[in-house]
Amino acid sequence: MQSQKEFAYEQIKNMIFHMELLPGARISELQIAKKLSISRTPVHDALRYLEAEGLVTIEANRGASVKSFSDEEVQEIGVVRLSLDILSIQLAAYYGSAADFDQLNELADICEGIAAKGDIYGRIQTDCEFHLAITKISNNSLLIRQQHALYQQIHLIQISKYTDIAHSLLQIHHHKPIVAAIRTGNIEEATALLCQHYKNFHQINPYLLKCNGYTAE
Repeated sequence: MQSQKEFAYEQIKNMIFHMELLPGARISELQIAKKLSISRTPVHDALRYLEAEGLVTIEANRGASVKSFSDEEVQEIGVVRLSLDILSIQLAAYYGSAADFDQLNELADICEGIAAKGDIYGRIQTDCEFHLAITKISNNSLLIRQQHALYQQIHLIQISKYTDIAHSLLQIHHHKPIVAAIRTGNIEEATALLCQHYKNFHQINPYLLKCNGYTAE
C-alpha cells in the first residue's frame, strides 16, 4: 500500500511536471495537505525528498518553492547530459537490436505528433522518454539510474524554457536521424546530432562541443 509520503511525493511531482506549480512558485505545505486530504507531515517529508532530487528548493524561514534553474545551472546540467547521452548512444549502438531501434523510431513519431498538437507536457514527457529509452538499451543499470535522476531536472528545465511549437518541432526532428545513426553504428554522426540538439538549449561551451568533434555551423 502506498504511504502518505509516497502519495504526496507523486502528487506534488505531477503538479510540477504538469505546470500547476511553475518554476519559482512557492509551495504551501498547508494548501497541499488540504488539497490531498492528508496531514502536513507527509507533505513536508515529500518536499524534502523532492529537494534531494533537485526539483524543489527549501530555504530557512521561506519554505519550499519549485526549483528555478539559473543559466549557469542549465549549462552545467547540459554538459553532464551531453556526456551521459554520448555514452548511452555508444552502448546502445553495441547492444541494441533492430526491435530496439524500431521502438525508438515509434517514440520519435509519438513525440513529434504530440508536439505538433501543442501539448507542452506531453511533448516534454515523451522527449525525456525518448532519450531515456536510448539509455535503457545500454544494459548499464548505474547509467540508467543516473540518467533517470538527471532527466527529472531536465524535464523541469524544459518547462521553464519552452518557447513555441515551431521551435519545439525543430528540436524533435533531430530524433529520427539520431536513431538512424545509432542503428548503423555511426557514433560520430550521432554525437554531432546530439551536440546540435543541445548546444543552444543548454548554451554549451563551443570548446566542449569541439572536444566531441562538433564544429558550429
